[in-house]
Amino acid sequence: MARRYPFVFIFLATALCIVSAYFLHFPFNLCADTEADYLDSARVFRVHVLEPPVSKPYGYMVSVRLLSMCEADSVRLLSQHVLLRMETDSVHAVVPQTGDILLVRTRVVRPHALFKGDFDYGRYLRLQHKVGIAYVRSSQCRTIGNVPVRTLRAKAAVCQQRLVRRYADAGLFGSALAFVSAITLGEKDELDSSLRQSFAAAGAAHVLAVSGLHTGIIYAVVVALLTFFGRRRPLYEQRLLRALLSAAIVLIMWVYAFVTGLSPSVLRAVLMLTIVQVGWVLRRQAISLNTLAAAACICLFADPLSLFSVSFQLSFSAVLGILLFVPYLNSLWPAERKSVRYVRDVVTVSIAAVAGTLPVTLYYYGQVARYFLLTNLVVLPAAFVLVVLGIATLVLAHTLVGTWLAAALQLLSTWLCRYVEWIEHLPGATLQLTVTPWMVMCLVLCLLCSYLFIRQRRLVWAVVCVVVMAGFSVLHVYDARETALEQAFAVRGRVLYYKHGESIDSYKLENKFTFFRFGETDYVYAPYVSGKKYKALQDYCAERQITIVENR
Repeated sequence: MARRYPFVFIFLATALCIVSAYFLHFPFNLCADTEADYLDSARVFRVHVLEPPVSKPYGYMVSVRLLSMCEADSVRLLSQHVLLRMETDSVHAVVPQTGDILLVRTRVVRPHALFKGDFDYGRYLRLQHKVGIAYVRSSQCRTIGNVPVRTLRAKAAVCQQRLVRRYADAGLFGSALAFVSAITLGEKDELDSSLRQSFAAAGAAHVLAVSGLHTGIIYAVVVALLTFFGRRRPLYEQRLLRALLSAAIVLIMWVYAFVTGLSPSVLRAVLMLTIVQVGWVLRRQAISLNTLAAAACICLFADPLSLFSVSFQLSFSAVLGILLFVPYLNSLWPAERKSVRYVRDVVTVSIAAVAGTLPVTLYYYGQVARYFLLTNLVVLPAAFVLVVLGIATLVLAHTLVGTWLAAALQLLSTWLCRYVEWIEHLPGATLQLTVTPWMVMCLVLCLLCSYLFIRQRRLVWAVVCVVVMAGFSVLHVYDARETALEQAFAVRGRVLYYKHGESIDSYKLENKFTFFRFGETDYVYAPYVSGKKYKALQDYCAERQITIVENR
């Protein structure tokens, strides 16, 4: 087994080492660059804007690097990354630009999950190699210089913005401009949050994030053009020409990765296609588990913490599901006509991708789309047409043909968004299910047993799968009962949050005492009372059966 899949075992060993280093800090701390002793205290920082600002309703979100910090009688040099949340107003409308040196007075904080099991934004920032997030008003910010950012990612972001402006020059506008920019260039800053939710509920969230789907479309178009739509495929039989053709394909794909902003998902997809092309040149099996594992290993060597990234897990689990299940699912549905074969391929690939990503999706998002087949039968061909038309529009933006293409893009994207919104509003469009890590393990074991049953046709694997699903059901019932009985309090700022079951109530804190009632029980929260006054409060609450919420 190890001889057949050497890269798979290398990937598993690498992942195990990274997990051990992350949780045990051995042999080193992978998050050492995010350790800071200045958190939660107001300081004056000199920061360098690294990327174009992202427009938000309140102002801008900017990725910056801390250059220095003013202390009592000295200046301390820093080199750490944070997110800067800049609130603007009509009087001080400062718009930071890439390369600006800003002097800001703020405090860097690291958000924490409000309750156990909630999304931990602070942990997410650390996995992105950022210390935390800083909040600042425009009046507390001043531009003192500009040092050009010469990193490849910064240049890619500038190129991406220029291409978005070419879409606008061609005639795209409104939500269609934001949608087309998202699916062709990966620029999602102007994308409406309700549209993102609609695509997620319909099972088409992968269309909005430029990833393997879009990279595969570009790859198919490039191969078709360079081989004259398949008429010059004998070039692959000649070693030199085959190598030159593969080099041209790889170069074009990396250029596409650059114009899409060098997002991690596109980099992973292009890296895998590069390995595929190398395999074709060497006359080896191109797409296999070893190819997937080799791409994953390269990504982890470049950034070990990407192992904990949701996009990393979704990307590789989707491809893993497709590689494992699609060949056997296709064998169950033989098709000779092209139209039937297309429907079969969409159905089998969708089922395999959803099966591969099911544990990850349920664990992080707690929901799965029920009508993903109905969505993909329409969205996938529409996405292919949109990506091809989008690239053609960028090339012919300032011509009459480019204007016609932009009008077609406007109509098609508007229709596709309405179709997805219709899917979202169908009865029971999403299945809500919160899972624990043990339940995720059950799902993984169930998928593994299903694959072994399909491959080996042995009844024992079906029996094991049923037993594992029974265990999953037991864990789900137990977790549902525990959640229904759960009561927890948390304080953030001047607001107290009370969680009971799946519901969360909030109460504004008073100066000394905050009394509130839920159900038949009275509570009091007194964070600023201590000593004899706290003892008197205990006696008062004991007489009236009032529960004191502990200060957390």
